[in-house]
Amino acid sequence: MKILLINLEQSTGRLDQQRIQFKDLGLDFERLPAVSIHDFSETEYKEMAFNGQRPMKQSELACFLSHKKAWEYVFEQDEPCVVLEDDAILVKDFKNILNDLTQLNEIDYVNLEVHGRKKTVAKKPTYSVADNNFDLLEIYIDRSGTGGYVLYPTGAKILLDFMNKRAIGLSDEFIHSCYELKAYQIEPAALLQSDKCSEYAVPCKYIHESVIAQVKNKLNFDLTASEKSQFKMRRIKTQLQLGLRQLQYLGTGVKREILVDSKKF
Repeated sequence: MKILLINLEQSTGRLDQQRIQFKDLGLDFERLPAVSIHDFSETEYKEMAFNGQRPMKQSELACFLSHKKAWEYVFEQDEPCVVLEDDAILVKDFKNILNDLTQLNEIDYVNLEVHGRKKTVAKKPTYSVADNNFDLLEIYIDRSGTGGYVLYPTGAKILLDFMNKRAIGLSDEFIHSCYELKAYQIEPAALLQSDKCSEYAVPCKYIHESVIAQVKNKLNFDLTASEKSQFKMRRIKTQLQLGLRQLQYLGTGVKREILVDSKKF
């Protein structure tokens, strides 16, 4: 399975560190140039960034558009791919996990990470991979994290079509609100973003702050009372939808932390 690594042109240190990690794991990756805040105009930013639950920062919009590039790649190549951000720390068994995930059908998306928040998942796994050392649990509600996932061509098409149905937003919020995806969570987690490693007692040589937090946004706007009201209504609508979905899976799902086994890293 091909691995796409989203990486900004100036983030050469992150790229070098990933080369070392992948060499240790016996894997290769293809660098996917990340979209930067300089790749879209102020007009384009205004058109795309003010239609969600809150105004997106330029760096957040760039992150979304970078993931969109990956979805387009998966759809065009018509093969499942791993999509990684360049601060991903991977388990030692990553190659075996991918070999098994390549063989699975009727799956659109597999979340490989945890990000410090509980998820609502099925009470029992649907699949096991890597010599039964990792399970796949159907995801019902997920709220954060796009540090690493496997996307299948069917899932790529669903996400791209979803852009015609609702406003874009934060990349993780957008993906996890697309309930058409046949989505799964791997357990134990197969990767962490480096800034989460200490939280789970996972050894990590290089701790990177989120690129979104690092990039300085150059545009700021004062919202009108009408715009503030629209954002508030969208947030309320989203919370109501989440509450209804939680009730929908009350019998079959459970909201809990996803296991992280530090010995697997």
